Amino acid sequence: MSESELRKSGKLGPVPPFHPAQHQILHHVLACVDASPFAYAVLAHAAAVAKAAEARMTVIRVIEASTAQVPTDPVEWMLRHRDVEADLRERASHFGDLHADTLIVDGPAAERICAWARDHAVDLIVLGRGGENHGAFVGLGDTARRIAEIASGSVLFVPSTWVGGAQIHYRRVLIPLDGSSRSECALPLGLGIAAALDAEMVLIQAAPNVELIEADPLEAEAITLRDRLRLRNERAAEQHLKRIRSRLPPTPVTKVRVLPSGDPRHALARAAIEEHADLMVLSCTGQSGHPDLLVGSVADYLINHMQIPVLLVRRSEGSAQMVRRKSGEAVAARLPSRALM
Repeated sequence: MSESELRKSGKLGPVPPFHPAQHQILHHVLACVDASPFAYAVLAHAAAVAKAAEARMTVIRVIEASTAQVPTDPVEWMLRHRDVEADLRERASHFGDLHADTLIVDGPAAERICAWARDHAVDLIVLGRGGENHGAFVGLGDTARRIAEIASGSVLFVPSTWVGGAQIHYRRVLIPLDGSSRSECALPLGLGIAAALDAEMVLIQAAPNVELIEADPLEAEAITLRDRLRLRNERAAEQHLKRIRSRLPPTPVTKVRVLPSGDPRHALARAAIEEHADLMVLSCTGQSGHPDLLVGSVADYLINHMQIPVLLVRRSEGSAQMVRRKSGEAVAARLPSRALM
C-alpha cells in the first residue's frame, strides 16, 4: 500500500507537530580520534554537538595491532598506551567546561568503535573523513567507510581541516529531503541541533531527473513529455516541502528550497555552498531504499565530497511499521508521521 493510499484509508492518522524542545536529541556522543593532525577538528565538532545537546561525551582512540609477525613487547605496549592516554587527556582538556571520558581500545578500528558504541548506548559517532595517512584527502578513509556501513546509529563525518583554537558553532544547517519517510528521519536530529545552537535551517529538495532513452534524436512529443514530467516533479517537491514546513515550529526553519530536476548529488553539493551551510544532516538512504545498500548513492557522494561536516542519520529498525500485502508478504510502510514524532 502506497503512502497516499495509507493517507486516504486513514491508517496514517494526523501528523503531530514536531517540537525539538520536548526531547533531548542526544544522550551520548563518541568522538573517535587518531594520531593525525586533524584529530582536534573531530573533538571540536563533537564538543559543539555534545554541549548543545547537553550530552555525555567520550573520546576513544583505537590502537590497531601491528601487522608484523613479531609478538608485542608488553613493556612497549604499556608505554604506548600511557603516551596515548596522556595525549587524549591533553586534547580533551581544551574544552574546559565539557567533561569528556577517555578510552583506549585495541583491535580493528571500525569494528571496535561500532561495538563499543552499540554496547554503551552511543547516539552519535563523530570521526574524521580521512585517516592518519590520508592527510587532507577528500574521500573517506577505510575506517570511516566501514563505520558508515556498519554503525547502528548516526555518524558525523568531519572533513580533514584545521580548526585552530576557535569553538565550533553551526550557524546554518541544511537538511535534504526527497519525499520519502526515510529522508524525513533526519528531521528530528537536524531540527534539534539547529534549535539548540540557535542556528538557521534550510529544508531542501532536489527534484529527480527525468531520463529518456535517446538512441535516436528525441521527437517533439518525447521532449514535451519530459518537460512536463520535470515541471510535475518540481511542483510535487515544492508541495512536499510546504507540507513538512507546516508541521514544524516557526523557528529555526528559515527557508525551503526546491532544486530543478537533475543529478541530486551535484545539485545538493552546489546548494550547500550557495546557502553557506555549516552542517548537512541527511538520511543514510532515501527514496530508492535498496535493501542491499547500507548507504545510498546520494549520501555516499556527499560524505565523500562535501567540505563541511555531514551527519548521516540511520533510522532504527524499530521505527519502520509493517503492513501486510494481500499475498501475505511483509513490507515496510513509509510513514512520515513516524519520522516526525
